[in-house]
Amino acid sequence: MVDEVLEFLRLDSLADEQNPLYKPDAVFIDGTLGTGGHTLAMLRAHPTCRVLGFDRDAESQKFALQRIHDAGFGGRVTPVNGDFRDAPELLEPFFDNQKVGADGRPISRIDGALVDAGMSLFQISWAERGLSFQNDGPLDMRYNRTTGPSAYDLVNGLSVNELEDLLFKLADERWARRIATFIAEQRRTHPIATTSELAKIVENAIPAGVRHESKVHPATKTFAALRLAVNDEFWALDTGSEALCSVLAPTARLVVLTYSSNEDRTIKRTFRRLAGRVEGIESEPRRTRPRKRATFSQKSHEAGAMRSSLAQLFPIGEKSNKNPLQLPFEMAQSRGNPEIPVHPRFGASGQTWAVKIITPKPLVPTDAEIAANPLARSCKLRAVEKASLIEKSGF
Repeated sequence: MVDEVLEFLRLDSLADEQNPLYKPDAVFIDGTLGTGGHTLAMLRAHPTCRVLGFDRDAESQKFALQRIHDAGFGGRVTPVNGDFRDAPELLEPFFDNQKVGADGRPISRIDGALVDAGMSLFQISWAERGLSFQNDGPLDMRYNRTTGPSAYDLVNGLSVNELEDLLFKLADERWARRIATFIAEQRRTHPIATTSELAKIVENAIPAGVRHESKVHPATKTFAALRLAVNDEFWALDTGSEALCSVLAPTARLVVLTYSSNEDRTIKRTFRRLAGRVEGIESEPRRTRPRKRATFSQKSHEAGAMRSSLAQLFPIGEKSNKNPLQLPFEMAQSRGNPEIPVHPRFGASGQTWAVKIITPKPLVPTDAEIAANPLARSCKLRAVEKASLIEKSGF
């Protein structure tokens, strides 16, 4: 959906000298640089714009920069090795004196931002990353391999109930309980260490009749759930979208691409919260799975064990104060309608900001786009526009 991304970011208008929106020095943020495909499209659509390419995966970022350089656009992109959730802090040097692009110009505003929640083909094809069951490799799945728990830690460290919750809540895996039980049985003999070993366990856990009827690999949802948990992706979408909106100039837009119903639901809730529409909205129904009846003492013991092991795997810090299995859209109601103070770089003290939702319903790819790129089948696009800064008294 590259054309739609460019359309919603208004690249043509910002590049057109006859258009009131014309900005020859426009600066965009690609919050998930990946292999650089969207950044290349932006640079081609606007002949003088510059792009700040965020990515916490340094290896993928290096690949993208080489690709962009080979295409002749290397002078207009600047890498930012970090999480787009930290955009306000990471942008500080560029507003002071650090240059963006080879022309050596600092920036004074951000004219648009993009987040693509999907994995890149570069990450999928690299067996050492452990992101795909199609290539045998270590059970890692971290985008930044220098920090945080890996998929190995979760698969071998969580209880059966925790694994079931993770698989069901993050990927809607129908056979979550059986898969979790099979994993627990296997790791009694030795730790599960590779992607192929985990994929085989999941395949055996799902009944043969179901496997034969399905068009996708049995381990697809299990691997997706582990990746989402390891990389904290749902919360990255929620807090990261707010962070990017906070640094946008008034009337600039944020475009987000998601690839699962939970991701889309998270972005929908986040955008409505930032637009001031949370109050009065009913929470999404929380899905639960029936379990075998247990005594009160058994339930208490299981709950305590879950909290203990999750706390060890996901230590609570300044930027991570939630249960990793609690999705942001489940928190929308309790978080309320914020008066979000404007960042000192982007407005005066005493001002707040909000967004205007551009896509009441998500855009989905056309049949032609799916035929050209089958991976785009589940893609959904949502966009918001930064509203003008508002005095608190009038918010």
